[in-house]
Amino acid sequence: MDLNFDFTEKRVILTVFFCMAFTIANLITVKIININFLGMETPAGVLIYPLVYILTNVIADVYGERTAQRTLVLGIAADVLFVFMTTLILFLPSPDFFTGDAALSFVFTQTPRILIASYISYLIGNLVNARLTTIVNKGTDYSSIKNYAVIGFSQLVDNFVFIGLAFVGMYSVVDILIMIFTHWLLSLIWSAIAQPFTTMTVRWAEKGKPAEA
Repeated sequence: MDLNFDFTEKRVILTVFFCMAFTIANLITVKIININFLGMETPAGVLIYPLVYILTNVIADVYGERTAQRTLVLGIAADVLFVFMTTLILFLPSPDFFTGDAALSFVFTQTPRILIASYISYLIGNLVNARLTTIVNKGTDYSSIKNYAVIGFSQLVDNFVFIGLAFVGMYSVVDILIMIFTHWLLSLIWSAIAQPFTTMTVRWAEKGKPAEA
């Protein structure tokens, strides 16, 4: 098997991982994790959602802001298809011996407000990330520190929008702020650990880049 991918093939690979990361993040968010430290709790989506920002960062830096924005749209389209199909199966009849309907319903049923909050925060946070990445790297070489700061700010915006819209009226303002801070802090730690791999991914993606690209 030839693993020497060209510039365009690398973009396809990054896009596939981007779409999968976003879909998985929305799926596992139904699980709430108890951190057991200072009363911190956060949706399990924090385990993979920072990867969405890292890939957005890489795509915007290597392929440009316009390509990153198109990738965001593809990510939404992929998740809409996933939500549609997983919702459809809930309405299909099951034989008597199948006992998994309750579990499927628990995992795949989400309120419209949660879905809308997810899409709005996804668009705003990632578009901010893509735009800032383009600005801070314009005319300069890739900088891990600058791009880490961009990811951190973008994730903070995302957390405020998503958790605020999703849980306003359901939990107290204090609880919402704790969730936002916990999710953001864990995302920063995750991103810091992944930063060296982000730099390597950028360098990998840029190899074979055409002069006109």
